[in-house]
Amino acid sequence: MAKESILSRLRSKPEEVADEEGKLLKELMELRVQNAQGQLKETHKIREIRKSIAQLKTLSKEQEDNK
Repeated sequence: MAKESILSRLRSKPEEVADEEGKLLKELMELRVQNAQGQLKETHKIREIRKSIAQLKTLSKEQEDNK
């Protein structure tokens, strides 16, 4: 349910979508480095962040089409 509130919050503030996407991309890169080094215990986070990035890209595309 937390994901829904994030998406609904970002739907009302389209200028924050790019910022949030940038943060998630940076976090994804850090997790991939940790995974490659064998330090990452919670490998499921990579998939969750990739999913969140896809949702943000979909949201930004929706907003672009509505303009």
